[in-house]
Amino acid sequence: MFQGIRELRSAKGRTALITITVGMITIMVTFLSSLAAGLSFESVSALQARFNSDATQSNQALLLQDSGTSSLASSRLTPNQLQAVEAAGGEALYMSRAKVGTSTVVLLSDAQIKPGTVEVPEALYNDAQAAMPEKSVVTVSDEVYLDHQPVLSVNPRDLKDDPSASTAALVSEDFAAPSGTVMLKGKERWNASASYQGEQTSLNMMVVLLYVISALVLGAFFTVWTMQRLRGVAISSALGASRRVLIGDSLGQALVILAGGIVAGVLITFIAGSALASAMPITLNATTLAQPAVILAAAGLLGATISIRPVLKVSPRTALAAG
Repeated sequence: MFQGIRELRSAKGRTALITITVGMITIMVTFLSSLAAGLSFESVSALQARFNSDATQSNQALLLQDSGTSSLASSRLTPNQLQAVEAAGGEALYMSRAKVGTSTVVLLSDAQIKPGTVEVPEALYNDAQAAMPEKSVVTVSDEVYLDHQPVLSVNPRDLKDDPSASTAALVSEDFAAPSGTVMLKGKERWNASASYQGEQTSLNMMVVLLYVISALVLGAFFTVWTMQRLRGVAISSALGASRRVLIGDSLGQALVILAGGIVAGVLITFIAGSALASAMPITLNATTLAQPAVILAAAGLLGATISIRPVLKVSPRTALAAG
């Protein structure tokens, strides 16, 4: 490892270049991951909160009208279909939209809410009182969203007769779906949001491509670097250094560069993301910061491992003769 660190110090320009490159890739990956998580929260956090509220509901499926779009906003279950749901112990789910102050909000039914009561985020409390004087307005600390609009929870009776309300249902996964309906299970349930699937597919594809690019870029860089230091490696081998030591030295170089670039990139994303959190949907947590960092480190080490093949084949005699 001593030789590898010394080479990094002597080649400051190259070391800085590849470290900055790793940092920039890290910023792009972690920022996109944070943005994807933030957009996911604003698209389906209300559904996730509903299904994850207890162990029973976490195993439920979402029953929608089979209109070809599988969208909650466009679902219109018939009275007969809702009767079949209720007979099987399911729960009707109503959704509508309303204007509260200057904000367009989603009204989502919840059987646990008392009739005539509406649960609203604290930020919308005053506007909700003015817009719904006939309701008992209760604030909740957790703000959730559906289709990028804040959600207000009401009792199903308060939405049942709303002609503009869409109708779906929460049913058990073994429920026999009636004709003309489609049942979404597991992560498929989040596709009921009109915005979720398109956003997540495109952003996650970009993140995966950045992982691949990072492995290729780092592999190419370390291949060139290894060829340039091959004579020194061969001399070290001739002086008694084992292959294991030489490989560890090469991978140690890569690890130092990756650690520096990735840590710097994560810190920049965290600082910038915290500053921009009020202006755009960004979620900063271990999943969006630490997980991409670990994957990038693994991708970089994979590229570096492939690049050290010449170290395994180096000939000490040839190197000494060339010197």
